[in-house]
Amino acid sequence: MNRIVAVYSAGMGVLILALWGALWAAGAIPEMMTRPWEVAMHLTAEFTTAGLLIVSGAGLWFAAPWATRINVFASGMLIYSLIESPGRYLEENAMDFVLLFAFAFLATVLISPAFKLRQPTL
Repeated sequence: MNRIVAVYSAGMGVLILALWGALWAAGAIPEMMTRPWEVAMHLTAEFTTAGLLIVSGAGLWFAAPWATRINVFASGMLIYSLIESPGRYLEENAMDFVLLFAFAFLATVLISPAFKLRQPTL
C-alpha cells in the first residue's frame, strides 16, 4: 500500500505544478494583475502542498521513517486544496474540472494514511 500512496502523492504533487504551469503559460491567471498578494499566497500554499507531496511520496517509496508523518500533513493540505480550488471552476461552470477535483478528493481520502483508522497508542 505504501507504494500506491507514494506514486499517488508524488503524482498529485507533479500534477499541481503542471496545472499551475499550464495556467500561467496560457495567461489564464488574470487575478495576478488584480489581486497579486492573494494569488501569491495561494500559489505559496499550492507549491508547498506539491513539494511536500513529492518529497513524502519519494520518502514512502524508499521506506524513509519520516515519510508517513510528512505525507499525513501533505494529505491534509491536499484535501483543503481539493475542497477550495473547485470554486473557480464552479463559477465558470467547468464541471469537468469540478468532477476531476471530486475524484481526486475521494481517491485521497481512500488511500492516504492520514485517513486510516488506527488504534490509539498510549
